Amino acid sequence: MKIICVPLTLNAMRLLDTNDRPDSLLEIIHLADEEYKKFLISGAVETINKTLGKMINDYEDEIINTNEDLSKALAIFKDHLTPKNSSVMKN
Repeated sequence: MKIICVPLTLNAMRLLDTNDRPDSLLEIIHLADEEYKKFLISGAVETINKTLGKMINDYEDEIINTNEDLSKALAIFKDHLTPKNSSVMKN
């Protein structure tokens, strides 16, 4: 299982590395192994890594921490959304 965690406020982003943030300030998506495979196959992660200079993979945590980069990541997700992976990407 993989977890994608998105802070919903700047304060939540600052508190992300602590245990002092309420879950109500986070959007948390749990992906089963099969869902995660579909997510990887979509190409969104590879495109985000190349576009934003990130290293999102099975072994590393990564942070996208500017509004500009978050907007770019959202656009990339939308570009890679297909009927086959839409349930994963809209989770």
